[in-house]
Amino acid sequence: MASLLEYPVETGRLCDGRMVRCADGLLHFTGLTSCLTELLDVAAHRYAGREAVVEAGGGRRLTYAQLWTSASRIAGGMLERGVGIGDRVAIRMPNGVRWVQAFLGVLLAGGVPVPVHPGHSDAQLRRILEDSGSLLVLDAELPTGTPFIDDGAALSDSALLFYTSGTTGQPKGVELSHENVLSTVEAVIRSWGGRERVTPDGLRHAVALPLSSATVCVSQLLPTLASGGTVVLAPELDTDSLCRAFDVEGIERLSAPARLFRQVLRTSTGPFGSLRFLALDDEIVSAATVEQLRDRFPVAEVVSGWGMTETGGAGMILPMTAVDGRTELPHNGMEFAVAESAVDPSVGELWCRGPSVMRGYWGSHEGTARTTARGWLHTGDVARIGLGGEFRIVGRVEEAVEISRGVVYSREVEDLLLGYSDVDEAVAVDVMTARGPDFGVIVVPKTGADLEPDAVGEFLEALLGHRLPRHLCAKSDVLPRNSMGRIDRRSVRVWFEDRSTTKGCADVG
Repeated sequence: MASLLEYPVETGRLCDGRMVRCADGLLHFTGLTSCLTELLDVAAHRYAGREAVVEAGGGRRLTYAQLWTSASRIAGGMLERGVGIGDRVAIRMPNGVRWVQAFLGVLLAGGVPVPVHPGHSDAQLRRILEDSGSLLVLDAELPTGTPFIDDGAALSDSALLFYTSGTTGQPKGVELSHENVLSTVEAVIRSWGGRERVTPDGLRHAVALPLSSATVCVSQLLPTLASGGTVVLAPELDTDSLCRAFDVEGIERLSAPARLFRQVLRTSTGPFGSLRFLALDDEIVSAATVEQLRDRFPVAEVVSGWGMTETGGAGMILPMTAVDGRTELPHNGMEFAVAESAVDPSVGELWCRGPSVMRGYWGSHEGTARTTARGWLHTGDVARIGLGGEFRIVGRVEEAVEISRGVVYSREVEDLLLGYSDVDEAVAVDVMTARGPDFGVIVVPKTGADLEPDAVGEFLEALLGHRLPRHLCAKSDVLPRNSMGRIDRRSVRVWFEDRSTTKGCADVG
């Protein structure tokens, strides 16, 4: 059995005296409200006259009082449709004020929201509805009735049901309790500096990705509303509208995939002085890109982040430069460990535990037990441990490839590729070939660069002492991405495996 190298909870800006270790061995927040509805109800009354949600580009704008009143009427309408305590209700619609109203309406009716990506096919929707047992689908007109608010849930009750994207397997239902969600909200707000820092004028947080994901809903939408801020709903991945909203709406925070930030750098001139915080989705970017972002957003702190649906979409801040000697800053209550490999004690699977970690996989006790063995969530990510005890995520467990210098993971290869002067974006995936596991890499050249795959292969060989077969090195104008803007590694892997017998370099069409 692998030994565990545990990491203590940070005692700096991300921790305070509100956490206690309970009989289950986990750190828990004290003083939480009894349920998510109660927390939002307090915010709705405290900040009644503030803008709660805004559609950028001239769309609808609602104050907290208007949003809460409309949501309570939707809750009353759902009661008349037969929705009871704990019933699941699917929400399938694009980002907008209506999405937020529907989501809150389900909560106020005592139901459990099941966010569904609006781009899912009918077959995907049917599978989620069947698996979750959803009673209704909110995708058109929202029901209305006599205003109703149910705030009688307990911390241990089910609050939200999200489905994973399925990038590493079949989508799974992830059940989050009220304590899970409230803990994530509290931890995120404290990572922003606490309520005293974000509420004097109301933080303005732009949302540019689907609200149907845990990352956006739980770690962006809900903390903003709970702290009296304004959620600015920008068109998904529309850089022109987003850049206009920076100035018009005075946006202060933005979390988005690296792809969106690259597009902003290519299409805008800036600088944008209102933004104080930029969080890149968990994707490696080059040092040159980080410097460009700092130039375009001169007062913004630029970070990356780590989180999973199973952790409420949050878990760790990864500063682009070390803070107090650390390259990872866990959120409140999140503890991490690395299950050290017997072959290489400097690398192992990343495990985590804390009050934000899910109740379990919906309808799968076996899957839950397997993923949370020994009291830790087995993330499937691999971390490499530095000489000072710091760690960095280098790939997925299943992506290990053994070369002459040892085991290497996809993100390590991508990190090297982004050090090549002509490479703008890169992806590396594990590929099964006739000679065994290897890497397939696709690079996107910088604008105007004359980049040849052979040169990329030689560059990697010089650094790794490992020569990629020519057919496993390709270039493309774009990388395939999923609905969240993340690289679609499965498609890349399939592309290489379908061409595993092709000889010569490749340009991806």
